[in-house]
Amino acid sequence: MADHPSIRLNNVDIAWDLERGDVSFFGLDSVLFWTNPSMYRLLKPLVEELGVDLFRLLVAHSSSLGTDTDYEAMVTKLGPDFISGFLAWGEAVATAGWGRFEVLGFDPGGCTAHVRVHHPWELKMQRGAEVRWGCPFMQGKVIGIFSHAFGRPCWADEVLHEDAEHPYLDLHLHASDRALERELEVLRHDLLSLREGELVYRIDEATLELRQKIAVIDHQRALIARLTYPILQVWRGVLAAVLVGELDEHAMTDLSYALLERVRLARAHHVILDCTGVPALGVVQAAALARLVAALRLLGTRPILVGISPAVAEGLAGESDALAGVRTLQSLADALERVIGLRRG
Repeated sequence: MADHPSIRLNNVDIAWDLERGDVSFFGLDSVLFWTNPSMYRLLKPLVEELGVDLFRLLVAHSSSLGTDTDYEAMVTKLGPDFISGFLAWGEAVATAGWGRFEVLGFDPGGCTAHVRVHHPWELKMQRGAEVRWGCPFMQGKVIGIFSHAFGRPCWADEVLHEDAEHPYLDLHLHASDRALERELEVLRHDLLSLREGELVYRIDEATLELRQKIAVIDHQRALIARLTYPILQVWRGVLAAVLVGELDEHAMTDLSYALLERVRLARAHHVILDCTGVPALGVVQAAALARLVAALRLLGTRPILVGISPAVAEGLAGESDALAGVRTLQSLADALERVIGLRRG
């Protein structure tokens, strides 16, 4: 029928179902692609993503699978011996545009062979292309077939002849322990080790960058704390720290370090903590303030709290034991008068 044409070439049945848009080759569903640009554009991104070596081994290994069936057909159906069957198989796949196969040498006892493929489709596909990866499909197929013929694993060294008019591929086969599966495993392990090394390097770089950023943040935080809670020397041996806002935990920590260091350097005997700008104290902030007072006492200085509002007093009530004996006054002026002796009593 007109919508089911067929043809037989080199003992291969090729049939079309035009109504369905199907084509079959050897009775198997098939599809036709232009080697370039269609096939090349299909495979090129995979080569670039995987790298040439891994791509070649993956393709070669995949194409070697199922060659036991090919070999069985060669020695039982396609010819009276393996070489005749192999060449008959080559004529069949040549019908699909794979290229023309030629056996230039075969020594089953020595497990060596020389196969030439004229006009191989992979080589034609990459003609003049910017990214090239050789003929791993053909290499894997021939390795698989001849490994069955030799009865042991073999390898095929690939030599490309990229003549513009007559490109061909030489595959020199020999017995080898370089099984495709093993080569693929080794390459994957090497790539994994390389990527792990790159990952460790990137992590180290990121860690260093993070530490540098943290150092900058710590420096800026300390600067902000000094600006937020300024420390003033208001008299010989007298320091005043002005506390403002919610008494942020990090800023209070930085203030404590800075204030204790200033007490040591100035040999201060009094430190006035002005809480006028503090609206209220939570449990954490009250505890931090109590720890600061305790630390000042341990350094031999006398802390004075001034400007305590009712809300702040309520927050400090839970720290009454730690603040026992600490003088409290209404304002900074009162504290200065008390410390420098301008007020008696």
